[in-house]
Amino acid sequence: MYAAKSLLVVFALVASAVAEDRPRSWSNSRRQAGSHPFTFVNKCGAPVTPVITDTRCGYSPRCADAVPFSGPQPGQLGPGQSKTVTVNARWVGRVFASHPQCGPKGESCTMGEFNLDSGDFFTPQSYDISNIQGFTDSMQIAASGCDTVTCTNANCGCRNAYPIGDLSGCGNDSPVHACGAGGIAFTGELFMPVGLQS
Repeated sequence: MYAAKSLLVVFALVASAVAEDRPRSWSNSRRQAGSHPFTFVNKCGAPVTPVITDTRCGYSPRCADAVPFSGPQPGQLGPGQSKTVTVNARWVGRVFASHPQCGPKGESCTMGEFNLDSGDFFTPQSYDISNIQGFTDSMQIAASGCDTVTCTNANCGCRNAYPIGDLSGCGNDSPVHACGAGGIAFTGELFMPVGLQS
């Protein structure tokens, strides 16, 4: 059994100006040329290990213009610790909480999926929660000025997440949410579902 875990993950896509002071859950980072700050904050009483992984040219059809993640992993975070990791512009990938059953790209686990700086006028940034390969964590992704998606169980509905085993997203990819380019702060929270807590 796993220890009860909670991880607050702050994803920030911040425009070229420094963001104004915001509550602690928001990133005050400045968008450096070609990068996005992803801030992970452990909000629980036990260590957690967030993982950032690429999906370009594999799980994602986006390949030629997508860039791999080149920074260090956040590593294990103790209770109350936080860490900011810089993610390259045009990154396509996943973020998930490491569990023994997770594959190296989050297989068999709940994950947040991101398609950054796509160059598409209609969906320059997109994100979703995926339970396609299995449900392991409750997760929320909120984007400043855009949709908030929350999934607290395996049947949380297509507006919030891809259901287990459903590659179609309920037939129309409705779990995918788009945000404009520039100054968008993403905030996510991961925590263990009741059934997996020890």
